[in-house]
Amino acid sequence: MSNLSISTSSDANVLCRCGVNSELKTSWTRLNTGRRFICCKNTKRRGGYDYFRWYDDEIPPQEKKII
Repeated sequence: MSNLSISTSSDANVLCRCGVNSELKTSWTRLNTGRRFICCKNTKRRGGYDYFRWYDDEIPPQEKKII
């Protein structure tokens, strides 16, 4: 995930294994523009676990029918 451009949004209220609340961020890379993800505020170098997961909105029922 080098060259990742992010903008911090609100706290995602997910606790990482290192005990720190994670952050909800938005990716601005070419392949994932506007896609949100949750990650640890601490990097591995600062004692964190590099927790990461995509934070995708739930698909509304009408869209599920189309898919």
